[in-house]
Amino acid sequence: MVEGGRMRGVVIGCLTAVLVTVCGVPGWAGVWDLDLPYQGDNPEWVRVKQLWDGHWDGQGLDDIASGVTRILEREPDMVEPYLWLSKTYYLKARWSRRDRQTNLRQAEIYAARAHDVDPGNMTALKLIVDTMAFSGDTVYTMARYGDWIRGGSPFPVAEALPSLGPSQKSKDFYRLWAQRDKIEKGLAAVEVLKGLAAASPQDALTQLWVSRVYCYLGLYYTSQGNQDKKALACYQQGMRYGENALKLMPYSVPARYWQARNLSGWLNGAGMFKRMRYSPRILEHLLFCSRENALYHYSGPALDMGMLMVQGDWLTRQRVKKTGITPQVALCMLDLSAIVYPDCLEIPYVKARLLSHEGRNEEAVKIVERLLTRNPDSDRFMAPENHCYRRMARRFLSEIKKGA
Repeated sequence: MVEGGRMRGVVIGCLTAVLVTVCGVPGWAGVWDLDLPYQGDNPEWVRVKQLWDGHWDGQGLDDIASGVTRILEREPDMVEPYLWLSKTYYLKARWSRRDRQTNLRQAEIYAARAHDVDPGNMTALKLIVDTMAFSGDTVYTMARYGDWIRGGSPFPVAEALPSLGPSQKSKDFYRLWAQRDKIEKGLAAVEVLKGLAAASPQDALTQLWVSRVYCYLGLYYTSQGNQDKKALACYQQGMRYGENALKLMPYSVPARYWQARNLSGWLNGAGMFKRMRYSPRILEHLLFCSRENALYHYSGPALDMGMLMVQGDWLTRQRVKKTGITPQVALCMLDLSAIVYPDCLEIPYVKARLLSHEGRNEEAVKIVERLLTRNPDSDRFMAPENHCYRRMARRFLSEIKKGA
């Protein structure tokens, strides 16, 4: 059984390599998703999957754990039950303060066991990183699992969303999107995409792509430092398309993630009352994403939880802490994210912002200075965003030194 688990990992890896060769971009499956495998022809697994499909509010987790434990007792050499138990206990820890540390320890044990059974299993490694990030203990994590994490890094990367259906317009969009570092190309790309979205209002993926593109455009204008009106207009448009996507797929991590990012960008220029009104909605989306898949798009949900501590009002920060995410946990998330996604410059930028917020300006300055020596083009999927974060990091460094 162990060999079978390893072979499955090899097959997935080979399929991804084929997709890279044929399509020119890594395949979607196995890159950002954190889907748990199960045996669709096994009635017990089908029952577990049915329970899982209703787990979004933290319901049914005990029943899921019981069902998977029964499967594990009969098939202890299969990797799948360990993956499911790790994720289930992790969610129990995230949803409830009661027995949080016990549940987190169980999640760690099952993730480590999954890795032992199938060392090449990327889902097992992601569960280890995700679970240990929430522990907040970087020193223990690297002492116990550092070799595994470094050995599996960097994690695979790809576009943030699956590919649109083949058409001349989608080809035109991707050609322009690849050149989005030139703002006129990014603006042209979103116009093409809006035409596709108008023609297919029930196509959730197209609506979501528009939301994601507007979020980038908002980031670009934000990074320029004097384009706030343009940035806010982009984020607002992104929110509109994001709402369309959420209506069609309310339990989608990408849909909630890009909506939260657009909302956050839009609120940067808002007054106190508007921020107080919409911050709970942002927190709801980010907590959902960080529970279900904190490593989505370069650990984006983890990064946003860190920024929420920096930019959120006092009440929002207290709500975040009640969920178990303290500054220490956020810094651990950022440290592990920097290992598995080393070419994403947003990660050190957010860490520097959080350290500065915690009064640790000297450490923040060193991180930003190292960031500015890095090559922003190392990851072609993230390069345009990396240039934005470099601009923002320069401005942030100047602000710290002026205030010193």
